[in-house]
Amino acid sequence: MKTLLIFSMLNSFFQPDTNSITPVTKEYLNYSIIKDDKTIGNIRVERSSKDDVTQYLFESRAKVKILYSIEIYDKMDVTFKQNILRQAKLYRTMNGKLKVNNAATWNGNSYNLSDKDGDNGSLKQSIFCSTASLYFNEPGNIKSVFSEKFQKMIPIQKIDSRKYRISLPNGNTTTYTYSSGICTLVEATTDFANLKFVLNK
Repeated sequence: MKTLLIFSMLNSFFQPDTNSITPVTKEYLNYSIIKDDKTIGNIRVERSSKDDVTQYLFESRAKVKILYSIEIYDKMDVTFKQNILRQAKLYRTMNGKLKVNNAATWNGNSYNLSDKDGDNGSLKQSIFCSTASLYFNEPGNIKSVFSEKFQKMIPIQKIDSRKYRISLPNGNTTTYTYSSGICTLVEATTDFANLKFVLNK
């Protein structure tokens, strides 16, 4: 009986305390990519949170036909810790060929930037919002966001109730519309088409 009691105590001691383990919470948003009233692709954005770390995974596929067919694949992986960007990655292919392979990594003082050709300088300021996080977070009073594509801070302007616009360095614009803090519509003017990303209810 004494041996059984000791074994029971040891077994209890070595069991993990499941109450102290913080679960990972995950949320998903799915969008249809619309061009000329036709669905040409889809976007899936995932937000996972655990303790003070939040990760955004963005993945999109679209097929556009202009003079010829263009297939575009995008993937972003963006991580914030204590609401500060720690790492942002963007990978893009067009018709299977690598076009973008960007990364921004926080080193404690600044962000080390790299692209598909190698090192691409640094950015010396804390980042609290990026284009990936805009899908789950209405920017409110935020004045600029980090562009994973251009690897710089881009001004964001509130143009209407729940509507914000980013003017990109290449002349393109992106407008975000929100409901209850979640982005429900993105209107993007690009080099090859005017697109809408419509949240699937």
